[in-house]
Amino acid sequence: MAEFDPSPPDDALSQEQTRWRESTNTRDRIQTVVMGQQEPATASKIAERAQCSANAARDHLEAFADLGVIRKCDHPIGTQYVRNESYLHWRRANELRDTHTTEELLDRLAELETTDEAYQAEFDASTPSDVDIPPDATHAEWETQLKELSEWATVRQTIDRHKEALRMARRTDSRLTA
Repeated sequence: MAEFDPSPPDDALSQEQTRWRESTNTRDRIQTVVMGQQEPATASKIAERAQCSANAARDHLEAFADLGVIRKCDHPIGTQYVRNESYLHWRRANELRDTHTTEELLDRLAELETTDEAYQAEFDASTPSDVDIPPDATHAEWETQLKELSEWATVRQTIDRHKEALRMARRTDSRLTA
């Protein structure tokens, strides 16, 4: 049997957090924390994770909210912040547009749509959310089907992202030729 490396030192996490705090500015740490979370959190909670003061976090969070990178949510315990999924969708589409030609985007979109059609035929459904896993399925069958449905959902998200990148490219192209 292969031997594993020894356990990390007890203070390994603390050391890594210190390196992160010392090598990354406050704004970037806050952005990393808020973009990594899927649930709203208070400025204090984000500050704790970003290892900064709540006031610094609040100032940067307000700036990110003004830019549309994150959203503010009113909550009985106070204002909470969460990443803006629409911004992330736009950003990913924009990156695709910047790194691929229109022809490449169209080719990849065609491949993705073919994959989507294959999933629709396999599951006899229009979308992954339309699929019901039989209640008598075994654990292994559940696991396999959930994995495939997750992959299908990812294909559909990627299709949307490619379509948005193509819309952006067309708008840019039309402005350049006008």
